[in-house]
Amino acid sequence: MSLNLQNIKGDTFEAVNFEVKINNTAVNLTGAIVKMQLRKECGGVIGLSLTSVASAGLTITDAVNGKFKINKQIIDIPAYNYYYDIEIHFADNTVKTWVKGMFNIFCDITR
Repeated sequence: MSLNLQNIKGDTFEAVNFEVKINNTAVNLTGAIVKMQLRKECGGVIGLSLTSVASAGLTITDAVNGKFKINKQIIDIPAYNYYYDIEIHFADNTVKTWVKGMFNIFCDITR
């Protein structure tokens, strides 16, 4: 799934909820770790890194029903139109990336 996101540098990003399903059946996220990174280019320096470990920017909200979210948080990284994706690392060592897109951080005009 391609999903483009945006935020203004230094502003609060509102939570975004996800529900992972395959053929209308929820993907069980029990024991999984969800990771997300923003980069200016593929393989480039990480602009922002989030993970569901200790709810560090991401939270699995209902593992059995495949639900997780990007937490509400202040994003204060340099303005740029970043690439991002969200990987799910399952307990059986399977890794899947079902969400990707651009994450545009706009410059903050009023300070």
